[in-house]
Amino acid sequence: MVRVGWVSMQHRCPICKTPTDSTANPEFPFCSERCRERDLGNWATEKYVVSEPIFDEDDEELSELPKPDDANH
Repeated sequence: MVRVGWVSMQHRCPICKTPTDSTANPEFPFCSERCRERDLGNWATEKYVVSEPIFDEDDEELSELPKPDDANH
């Protein structure tokens, strides 16, 4: 199957570092289902973590306050 305008992406598998290609590997960016599942397991066991919160707790408190436009409606 040829995809018009499709650009192949080439990377190394984040688990085993094997070269992988987006057009040849359905598990891309992983080289195999095994590596994809190992990565998922790493997230599930909290081997990987997000280093910083997406938002500050102070921002959350501010978002709970009514907005100036809300008071008029």
